Amino acid sequence: MSIFDALKMFSATSVKVTCPKCAYVSEQSSSKMRKNITMICPKCGHYFRPGEEK
Repeated sequence: MSIFDALKMFSATSVKVTCPKCAYVSEQSSSKMRKNITMICPKCGHYFRPGEEK
């Protein structure tokens, strides 16, 4: 395994994100969290950013 394969493995991990509207917990990729990309709740369809408050 090269160092690049090891880095890919760590960057492809998923994290649990809680929807601020319905409190549903879903798994999202950690790269979306680092880039602060707008996410969509799979349960209620609410658009939110990981760092936003209600």
